[in-house]
Amino acid sequence: MMGSLIRYLLASYTRSYRYFAPIAFMLISVVFLYSYRPNPIMDSYAVTAVFLFVGSAWLGLNFHNHDLGRQTMLLIVHSGKALRFYAAQYITVSLLSILFSAFAVLYPVMFGMFDKPITFSELALGYAGHVAMSLLGISLSVFFQFGFMENQGRAAGLLFIVIIVSLAGQSIVQFDHAYWGIIPYLLPPVSVMMDLFMHADERSPAVKLLTIAYSFIYGFILLAVYLWTASRKDAASMIRKVG
Repeated sequence: MMGSLIRYLLASYTRSYRYFAPIAFMLISVVFLYSYRPNPIMDSYAVTAVFLFVGSAWLGLNFHNHDLGRQTMLLIVHSGKALRFYAAQYITVSLLSILFSAFAVLYPVMFGMFDKPITFSELALGYAGHVAMSLLGISLSVFFQFGFMENQGRAAGLLFIVIIVSLAGQSIVQFDHAYWGIIPYLLPPVSVMMDLFMHADERSPAVKLLTIAYSFIYGFILLAVYLWTASRKDAASMIRKVG
């Protein structure tokens, strides 16, 4: 059932052509960054991880809005459970972003764009970080879809602000108050991941692992809140329709 639902959602999205802009953004951004060589490995991965975060948030918003909820009730009935439908939506768009994460990490390796041979640990850290950032972007975008905010102009603007604040999180710790250092971790930890990539040589394996794990956990908490909220929101709507 889940596999069939994912295939249907993917086919429905590709027929809408709303995928073109965010996917083009991610592909062109990566290719443009590596338009010359040589490039430093982890610094370049820091930039492409940000591209993936922004592009995935854009992709997630477009995916969840591509039919403006016209098929939602029908698909929930056929899938048998609202939670299954919303989870299938998330998995579908996540699979796309995971695919583009592989492209962003492997493209410079395949075409020899780095200034030195890449090690397995750098490749693993790069891919895990890109997947974490892409899932984080999608997890944020679900709260700005049409079902949550009918004014999509305002939703897109608010999502853009969240993206900017997330990117600027690490710069906040430059202020004098030491307790502000926790803010980048309370915000979507994009700046924390960027800092890890740019100072990977100075970080211990434990710090790298904890930073990656924290980014995944942050995204999964957002996903859990979304699934719980969306399922309850849908149940309330069905009750009103039934009367």
